[in-house]
Amino acid sequence: MKKVAKLIGLSIILLILIFISTLIDQKQFSFAVVNKVLTLFIGAWFPKLIRYSVDLVDNDNWKASQRKLERAGILKKNTIIRISFAYLFRIKVDGKYFLVPNTRSHKYQPVGGAYKFCNEEAQYLSNSMSVENDDRVPVNKTTQHDYRLLVKNKHLRDFVKRFDITEHRENGSNLSREFEEEIFSTGILNKKSFGSNLSYRYCGRHMTDIQYGSIFKHFELLLADIFEVQLSEKQEELFRTLMEEKSDKYYFATSDEIKSFGVSTVTNKFTDTIATHTPKIITENTEKLGKREKSSPQIEVSLN
Repeated sequence: MKKVAKLIGLSIILLILIFISTLIDQKQFSFAVVNKVLTLFIGAWFPKLIRYSVDLVDNDNWKASQRKLERAGILKKNTIIRISFAYLFRIKVDGKYFLVPNTRSHKYQPVGGAYKFCNEEAQYLSNSMSVENDDRVPVNKTTQHDYRLLVKNKHLRDFVKRFDITEHRENGSNLSREFEEEIFSTGILNKKSFGSNLSYRYCGRHMTDIQYGSIFKHFELLLADIFEVQLSEKQEELFRTLMEEKSDKYYFATSDEIKSFGVSTVTNKFTDTIATHTPKIITENTEKLGKREKSSPQIEVSLN
C-alpha cells in the first residue's frame, strides 16, 4: 500500500506541474523563469515516478531485494545466485511438531527436502538459462536433479516463473517421496501399518529476500512450500505412540522450542539442535506465507 500511495502522490504532483506549465505556455505569460523552474521540477520528478512504477511491479519481497541490490551496484547481470527450492511437511500431533535429523548437520528439521526435476527440465534449464549444479553440495545419486542450483541474476526472474509453470518437476500432486524416505525407509514407522494413503494440503510459500550466504559464499534465494499432513485417526495414533518412545531418529518439538532452535536457558541447553528453517512450518507463521489460498483442497496420494 505504501508503494501505491507514493506512486499516486508522485503522479498527482507531476500532473499538476505539467498542467501549470501548459497554462503558462498557452497564455504566453512573461514567466519564462517560472516555466524553466517547472520544467526542471518535472525533469526531476519524472525519473522518480518511473522508479516507483517499477517498484510497484516488484510485488514480491525477493524481487524488491533484488532491485535494491542491483541499484546499489552489488548485483550484476552475471552475478551467480544460489537457489534452494524445497517442500516441507507440517506434521503436528497434540500441539507438537514431528521433526527428523538432517543427514549432514544432524539438527532436527521438518520432513521434506529439495524438489526434484526431470531430465527434460535439466536440458531446458541448461540450454535456456545456463543453469549449473550447486558446486557446494556434492552431486550424487541422492542429490542429482535437486533444485539446488546456480543461476545468473539476469535469468533469476525467468527461472522462478519457469519453476511455477513447468510440468517437468516434482510438484504438489505427489510429494510422497521424501515422506517415504524419511519415515518408512528409516524404520520410524511401518508403511503397512501407516496405510495406503498419504493426505496433505497446501499452506503457502516461504521465500527469502536475496541475501549473501556466509556458508555457501553465494547470494541466495531460498523457497519452501509448506504442506500440512492430514492424518487419519489411526495414523495420528501411530505418531502419538512414537511420543512415548525416545529415539534419536525423530523429535517432537513445541513451537517455543522451534523458535529458540532447541536452545534453553532454563535447562542450560545452549547448543542449537533444531535447524534454522524449521520455524517456517509452525502454525502461527502461516499468515506470513505467500501464495496462500482461502480454501486449499486436500491432496491424497496412494503409497505403493
